[in-house]
Amino acid sequence: MARSSDRALDRAITALLHEAVEHSRAMRQVLNQVGQLASARINAISDEERENPSDDAIDEVLSSLTKREKEVLDHLARGWSNRQIGRALGISERTVKNHLRNIFTKLHVSDRTSAVVKLLGHHD
Repeated sequence: MARSSDRALDRAITALLHEAVEHSRAMRQVLNQVGQLASARINAISDEERENPSDDAIDEVLSSLTKREKEVLDHLARGWSNRQIGRALGISERTVKNHLRNIFTKLHVSDRTSAVVKLLGHHD
């Protein structure tokens, strides 16, 4: 009896793990798509700034970002971790954190999500 209930529990655990893996794959796909859209949005903002400079505060803040800070912000908007950003840009996680701190200060936000929301909400 114990063996049959153990097997049933093992099957239930396995089924839930398979479901979690599938959910994780789907979530990664959604996050990747959101990242691509956010990246396109950032590029559109950059293109628009070059064509139609604006005088409002956020435009000034965005133009005050260094090239590297803009690169970090682009990856941040894709949902990448500090480690992923560092690897992609060939810099350490500590350097990524320093860039993020500078970005947060310039955007007057305190976290990653707020930075991306502020950036993406700017040119609606």
